[in-house]
Amino acid sequence: MATTVENEKQFIEIIKESSSKLVVVDFYSLTCPPCRVVDGILNQLAMQYPNVGFYKVDIARFPDISERCLITATPTLQFFRKGKMIDMLRGADKQAIVKKVETHSNGDGTENAKAFGVVGHSDLTRLVLKKQSECLNQSDDNPLENVFTEGDSVLESDVDEQLVLHIAFSQPLKLHSIMIKAPADRAPKNIRLFANRMDIGFDDAEASEATQEIELTEEVYKKGGVVNLRYVRFQNVSSLSIYVADNLGDDDVTAISQLAFIGTAVDTANVSDIRQGEDGHSH
Repeated sequence: MATTVENEKQFIEIIKESSSKLVVVDFYSLTCPPCRVVDGILNQLAMQYPNVGFYKVDIARFPDISERCLITATPTLQFFRKGKMIDMLRGADKQAIVKKVETHSNGDGTENAKAFGVVGHSDLTRLVLKKQSECLNQSDDNPLENVFTEGDSVLESDVDEQLVLHIAFSQPLKLHSIMIKAPADRAPKNIRLFANRMDIGFDDAEASEATQEIELTEEVYKKGGVVNLRYVRFQNVSSLSIYVADNLGDDDVTAISQLAFIGTAVDTANVSDIRQGEDGHSH
């Protein structure tokens, strides 16, 4: 979420921070209803753009900063790079705010890089609730958490090659793709995906209608393991269950080394509030 500025020294450091990345500063007032709308939008964007700095300045607490930055209305967003303001936006127009962040985060080609080659979408793996996620038939020595950590560790099946992964997310997602990396001889082959079905077990996974069925091939893994989903079926995903039926090597053990989710987080801001706040609040 956006960080609240607590003193003038911190604000100076924030501007210095823009030498290496995009910094967005939200000048707000506690008496300004549209400002609360902007706060929600920025908190959402902060999760989608982890390499962009999002900060908030209360104009009542810091009138000198507000005056130096020529703030005449709230909410006002200012965008900084290399110690200089490069753009400014007034009001709570969500579409305009998102567009500005998207545009300026591409300024040095680092913040808004493609997510595993998928243009226009982000890596949402950071939104996985690891403690609320689980894997049926996982090896005790090589559990689910290994697919979300760096290194050579893997998730392995236990008594046979099948797995059921239940992945919970901290907020609803629009899933565009998934990315799976795995050892070539034990990589998942036929998988079935179930949106918002954390209760599903092996019997249900085989018999129930899946949100999507996918056959993974050696070619898919060689190209990075990214599989595009039927996007319209994955528009409000709070959890994803993945049934792995077998693996490419017909081995008794299936293994996965990395799992990632690509798409966009669903905005939960109230649309009527956003429209109401489009013109900003003058001071």
